[in-house]
Amino acid sequence: MKKYEYKFIEIPKLKGLKVKSGDTFEECKKVIISEAEQGWQFKQIIMPFNEQTGIYVPNCYQIIFEREL
Repeated sequence: MKKYEYKFIEIPKLKGLKVKSGDTFEECKKVIISEAEQGWQFKQIIMPFNEQTGIYVPNCYQIIFEREL
């Protein structure tokens, strides 16, 4: 039976005057490519929302990676 390990990396949603549309996406791409070079396979991105307000506006992105042990 195969066994796997998982890695979770949080990417905060970039904010500020100098942030352009797509900057957060570019940061996610950099992380995915970097982790793939280390043997991690991208599995999923989760965008948590603010549970207190119930409004679906992600404040970060959780990237999940997997690799076989």
